[in-house]
Amino acid sequence: MHEDRIRWNEKYSSREASGSGPAEIVRRFYTLAPKGKALDIAAGTGKNALFLADQGFSVDAVDISDVVLRKIPIHPNLSPICADLDTFDITAERYSLILNLRFLNRRLFPYIREGLAKGGILIFESYLEGPGADYCKSSCRDYLLRDNELLHAFLSLKVLFYQESRIPDQKDFCHKASLVAVKQ
Repeated sequence: MHEDRIRWNEKYSSREASGSGPAEIVRRFYTLAPKGKALDIAAGTGKNALFLADQGFSVDAVDISDVVLRKIPIHPNLSPICADLDTFDITAERYSLILNLRFLNRRLFPYIREGLAKGGILIFESYLEGPGADYCKSSCRDYLLRDNELLHAFLSLKVLFYQESRIPDQKDFCHKASLVAVKQ
């Protein structure tokens, strides 16, 4: 945990918070979730968390980097939580919306499912591993999804949207899997 925090703190020490606005998948699907508690897993610069807070959600923004969390502007609907996601537990049936974008920790899959309240929405998007030169290459396969893995991981939810696609104009991480699902 300590090494991870140091690495991410170094990465974020020169980066500004909130960036260029929320991810497209968040803008497209957040309205499906009933207003209430939202969880942004690996919130990073806070752009998605701040967007949801502005929309009236009460957002828990979790990240291992205390440096990046301090850079997120103070918002009455946003609670930054500095935690190692290797040990973080998500409270059961607490959230009407859970975001997990550009981060992969398979240990969290069951906690994410359990953390959604009935009618809650999951928005999940991360990078894909695959064959060929135009797919993502990583020194550790643990950080990349396999074909259809995200879909299969959340089949106990009602899948509203699923897509595996190429990310235009991106060299290193160039394919992604995107999922939106509801807990019935």
